[in-house]
Amino acid sequence: MKIGHISYAYKPVIGGQEVYISNLIEVLKDQGHSQRVYQSDVGIEIASPELVLIPKLPKIMRYKATDIYAYNLFLLSKYKELKKEDVLIVHYAFHYPVVSWHKNVIIVSHGVEWEVPPIRLNHKIRKIIAKITYKSKHCKLVANDTDYFRQMRVNINPARGVFEEIDKDRWFIPNCVDTSRFCENEGLEKLKRLNPILVPRNIVHRRGIDLAIKAFSLFVKKYPDTNLVIVGSYNNCLNPVYKNVCNIVKNLNLEKKIIFWGSAPWTEMPKIYYSSLMTVIPSIFGEGTSLSALESMACGITTVSTNVGGLADLPCVLASPDYKNLAETMIESFNDRKQIGQKQKDLVAKTYNHNNWKNTWIKVLLS
Repeated sequence: MKIGHISYAYKPVIGGQEVYISNLIEVLKDQGHSQRVYQSDVGIEIASPELVLIPKLPKIMRYKATDIYAYNLFLLSKYKELKKEDVLIVHYAFHYPVVSWHKNVIIVSHGVEWEVPPIRLNHKIRKIIAKITYKSKHCKLVANDTDYFRQMRVNINPARGVFEEIDKDRWFIPNCVDTSRFCENEGLEKLKRLNPILVPRNIVHRRGIDLAIKAFSLFVKKYPDTNLVIVGSYNNCLNPVYKNVCNIVKNLNLEKKIIFWGSAPWTEMPKIYYSSLMTVIPSIFGEGTSLSALESMACGITTVSTNVGGLADLPCVLASPDYKNLAETMIESFNDRKQIGQKQKDLVAKTYNHNNWKNTWIKVLLS
């Protein structure tokens, strides 16, 4: 079977969506399927024969909010190639209208991609498209969290219906982790020396980096030997979210306690998790069943998160997206982190493993 993945981003693999696609490609490759990924041209040399690059607007015409709309528009230029694919796996419903003519489409949601409730026009459009797509009888859908179904007015509680068909051709398949890769290891000595509280998040608004920093300002008073280590990309120093975060760090006098590690290769992440005392996932919206949270827990590291979106589906220690409550939860969890970490590790190994994920995906593909 020839399968085409529709995704604005894939290579280089720097985030959860890209890791998901990489894992899915490997699973489907093992089943004998050939695959191509139709991704936006990021302007760097990438040696991947499976890539089909979608052109971008000239730099002078680009704007972040419209770039992804341009991707949809230019995707139409690949109509002949797309028509030859037996299946299109579309990562996010936002791209479905462009390929709704195809006979076999599977939509993948990597988490609710709009603020709840949506305020900005861009977010309102995304939710409208998601609702229209959900009601369509011409496509299948895989959501990686129950929050997506609730946004579609489906009555389902968090962590219910795991690996099941929730509606006709509407599946709940949470993110899962390779527990043979994410497990106990030697770690990184230079990181261990920092007694790190890890925040494995790219520095964008929805990831709540500011929330984690404010919570840490209270946590560090109780545990002054720790440091907050943020592992993730911030593109450049002109990034307004990064500039805001730096201002918060300065105002809280935490310059010596907050370390911006930068992005790290996915292959290095098991060592980074295992070198940490605790992991914090402080997302404020747009989060599915976080791969970072699962990877951390698979390594036996106590993982605290907000209760936003798909995080409520996971065995994280949950807090509200309020920095004081997050700090209290971090403090309460820290002393019992070995016991909590072991319990989380066992739960992840039992349920959120690649075998369950692979078997359900194959069932969806063949249904």
